[in-house]
Amino acid sequence: MKRLWVILPLLFILSCEEEQDNQPTPDSTSEKTFYKKSDVGTDVIQLTSKPSHDRIFYQEPNYFSPDNSKFLFYSRDTDDKGEIEKAGIYLLDLNTGNITLLKNRPFGFMPTWSKDGKEVYVGENSKILAINIKTLEERTINIPTDSTDFSWIVSLHLNPSGDRLLFVESGQETHKALSTIKTDGSDYRKLFIADQETVFVLGHPIFVDDNTILFLTRGENRNSRGDFNKPYLITLDGKLTRIPVTCSHYDVNPKGDKILCGQDGYIIDLEGNKLKEFPEIHGHGVWAPDGDVFLLTGDPVPVPKESQYFGKIVIMKFSSDEIYSLVSHENTYDSSIEVHVQPNAQFSRDGKHIIYESDRNQMQNIDLYLVEVPE
Repeated sequence: MKRLWVILPLLFILSCEEEQDNQPTPDSTSEKTFYKKSDVGTDVIQLTSKPSHDRIFYQEPNYFSPDNSKFLFYSRDTDDKGEIEKAGIYLLDLNTGNITLLKNRPFGFMPTWSKDGKEVYVGENSKILAINIKTLEERTINIPTDSTDFSWIVSLHLNPSGDRLLFVESGQETHKALSTIKTDGSDYRKLFIADQETVFVLGHPIFVDDNTILFLTRGENRNSRGDFNKPYLITLDGKLTRIPVTCSHYDVNPKGDKILCGQDGYIIDLEGNKLKEFPEIHGHGVWAPDGDVFLLTGDPVPVPKESQYFGKIVIMKFSSDEIYSLVSHENTYDSSIEVHVQPNAQFSRDGKHIIYESDRNQMQNIDLYLVEVPE
């Protein structure tokens, strides 16, 4: 996929060193440019600018590299009917702004970084590819399967120790199993199997710690009503428990002891006890690395349009009642008319920046933006 060749002044440089040796040739020069000031006066940088959809894969796992120098994103072009013409997983160098294609038209969705930042894990047909970001060479992790058990490997996530991958095995229309394998290809386990009678989709799997996984089930046609919004905890030895409260969009605290249920307006412990509530604003939420600060993206329902938080990326704290609007994400974001571009905002691993996506209320293309978080 070709990108626009636009040469722009370098307006933003992260504090980490740029790696020069054996780098693959980028597919485009920098598309970075200053966009605006945030609500608190920090800089907002536009990172991509080509006429296609540049998306964040969702809010977990973290798509910043471990050293915060690079960012993974998904880009696709569509035709007049909305059908995908081109698609790929791209690597954005946050120092230079250069963009490199890692994988063209991947089968899998939602890649993840290796713990040392040298590889990116990408799902494929019945296998996981570990792509070296310097050379683009691919190492294969085969998923044990028989000839009739066709699987796309999606929703990859790495455990905190960095030696085990979590993923969903997906058929063409429904999910089949929640599985895990070590990064060296050993110790493959199917932890939960979708029965195709009550459970058809497995959503948002994420490690709580090295031994425990949080995930949701969905019914037929991705039914997410009622009990389908109460997530499960499962251990590597298969012990399954259910959290008895609704938590439809979540993020696990870095300490592994709390869950941010942003869409539902509260924070819970692993037993489902409510630890903090914020009824004035609901939205997709993400923890900062310090485990105290978190962000919310103000949804149109139930946040009214006249609210000061509507359409904002809002910063809050678990330890206090502090709340402020960081930036307007400017998205076409009205679920009542089925127009929905989610900011999918997430913190850098040092908590100093946030990257989010926006269509600037135009529904033409989606680009990525970086905003500095005040200290």
